[in-house]
Amino acid sequence: MFKRLSQQSSSQTPSVCGYPQHFIEALVKLEEAAKKQHAALVLLSIDNLAMIMSGYSMAVAEAVIGELTAVIQEKAPGAAVLRVQRDQFAILMTGKGEHEVSAWCTMIEEAIRAYSYNSRYGELHCLISAAHQMFNEGGNHVEELLARTIVALTEGDDGALPGQDISGAERREEMGIANFLGQAIQQKRIRLAYQPIIEAATGKTVHYEALLRLFSEDGKISSAGTLIPIAERMGFAPMIDKLVLSQVVEELRHAKNVSLAVNVSNHSTTDHGWMTLLKEAIDATPDIAPRLIIELTETAVHRDLKHMAFFCAEVQALGCPVALDDFGAGYTSFRQLKALSVDYI
Repeated sequence: MFKRLSQQSSSQTPSVCGYPQHFIEALVKLEEAAKKQHAALVLLSIDNLAMIMSGYSMAVAEAVIGELTAVIQEKAPGAAVLRVQRDQFAILMTGKGEHEVSAWCTMIEEAIRAYSYNSRYGELHCLISAAHQMFNEGGNHVEELLARTIVALTEGDDGALPGQDISGAERREEMGIANFLGQAIQQKRIRLAYQPIIEAATGKTVHYEALLRLFSEDGKISSAGTLIPIAERMGFAPMIDKLVLSQVVEELRHAKNVSLAVNVSNHSTTDHGWMTLLKEAIDATPDIAPRLIIELTETAVHRDLKHMAFFCAEVQALGCPVALDDFGAGYTSFRQLKALSVDYI
């Protein structure tokens, strides 16, 4: 049971949920500030820090954290930036409303995903989660605010990253593969191949599915399918999904009689940047919407049905059909399928 922290002196203020005392005391001060202006708590979690520690070393992980601290401080002038857990930062903001804080969270997520650390094995990239809560007008209970922020940060998290039980050497190998993929993106060695989707009753091609292909430096073509799980663990998935979406949109603008399906990873369904890119593309050329099919995996649907139902509705409101890939291969039931209201299976 939490105690009423703001009624205690700083010398009596205990840590809450393992958080350090200086952080709790800073929250109490933020609570007082919230009586006169907007105030918010932001928590940032570096989700693959344990992977970096295991694959590279504690020293490398701490060096990464040091550089990330500088990135966050640069992006949050005037805010208090505190490291409150080994893999977690707290940013205490004043003077910013809900919309501004939400936009800042989106910006810092993108900045940290774009960040890389040059180790002796190659570049390291970070996978990040962010959550925020506003103090209510006139103040709020510190423990309640912190609890709500922790819940928001961990909501939908299954508690483990895929591949957590692999060795340090395997982690370094994965980082190398992720760097290969990152270089291919930077050097524009990524192309799309289009697979026809056939209607069972008529045998006619109803649309095409866009599939990612990589060109090596010697010109050989390979599928990116085996790299995608690693890309997701390294935080590359949102960047790849945006790149693919942009290429598909351009193709639709030039090919007026073609419908294309684009796969969306679980990470991108919560990425505000991906949805903004989709909305801007449709605003610029509304005619592409009914020809742009957003394809979801059954795994993503099973992980958070409520969120995916909302995501589907948001996409369909823009005029884009939604398809569910690999239905029947996993856990999705017909009842769950009905809740999603997808257009294709």
